[in-house]
Amino acid sequence: MQRPCSVQGSRDEGHVSRMKKWKLDEADVCQMGGGGYMKSHGHPTKTKRSVEVTLVHTPTGIRVTLQSPLESMSRPDAAKMRARMRMELWPKLEELVAKHLRIPGR
Repeated sequence: MQRPCSVQGSRDEGHVSRMKKWKLDEADVCQMGGGGYMKSHGHPTKTKRSVEVTLVHTPTGIRVTLQSPLESMSRPDAAKMRARMRMELWPKLEELVAKHLRIPGR
């Protein structure tokens, strides 16, 4: 069930100050991940991985994707990279959704 979007702030605040506080609701965003790996035969520690993160704003269908190059990394390193990539993509998705919804001041 989707939660209704609400504008933060009280009625006493000016129109512009309320719009500056607009943030993308995490409940409206779906994260998809992927990637791949390639093993070097004979060298089990030389596994190369790539990480892909896609964020989708479900109400509008807007999506942003980022993919890392194929490089040597462990599974924990791949998880850390996935978290970094999500943090990097979030402001981009927020900006695109704000433009699409015509939110002033964004």
